[in-house]
Amino acid sequence: MPVTADDLVTAPLKGGGLVDQVITHLRDHVATERLRPGARLPSETTLSTQLGVSRPVVREAMRTLAATGLIEMAAGKRATIVPVDGDMISRVFENAVLIGQADETDILELRRGVEIAMVALAAERRTEAQVAELQDIVVAMAACIDDGERYLDLDLRLHLVLAQATGNPLYTLLVDALRQLFLLAMLAGRTRWSEVDKLHRVQELHEQIVDAVVAGDAPEAAAAMTRHFDDALAVLMAPHSD
Repeated sequence: MPVTADDLVTAPLKGGGLVDQVITHLRDHVATERLRPGARLPSETTLSTQLGVSRPVVREAMRTLAATGLIEMAAGKRATIVPVDGDMISRVFENAVLIGQADETDILELRRGVEIAMVALAAERRTEAQVAELQDIVVAMAACIDDGERYLDLDLRLHLVLAQATGNPLYTLLVDALRQLFLLAMLAGRTRWSEVDKLHRVQELHEQIVDAVVAGDAPEAAAAMTRHFDDALAVLMAPHSD
């Protein structure tokens, strides 16, 4: 049930008190009104009057929602609903790595499970435009195989297009968040991929993935993605050379 003005005035404070209740009210408002990116929330003054709380309480609730990436605030303007992106998810994973709760191997193992299922869907659902883009990307990758940063940028784009090809926006959000974190780690230690044979193996696996997706072969796409991540994990976990 949405939180009403009477609820806010008479309900006992729990947890964060009025701020939490205003947050609940605003989220209920977004859901009930089916607000979409670009839509505006009521002004602080309107909400303060309707809910019987002070403007600082409303403002703090708004700031909390802005921190979650749901809304955007600007001086002198009403808060606006914004599209969700992978930044918030990425920060969670980055913080986990920062404090030692997880490492790059953990991230890669998570990506492995997600992207094997993802690429099978991509093979079944990809559009002709996405097929053409995937083919263009692997051709460009082959042409810059000795340029580490450019190659990894194209690698990122390839996986994002595969995520988009599923038609499920949650894959795009998750792959974007996880891939950005792993990209930073690989850029920092890309010398581990510098042997020509390994780079050609990476390229070969990407081409196998794209070929299977283009052919609409979901089992082979999943198998090729499995080989890709198993190889990546083997390289990441291999002992460093002196």
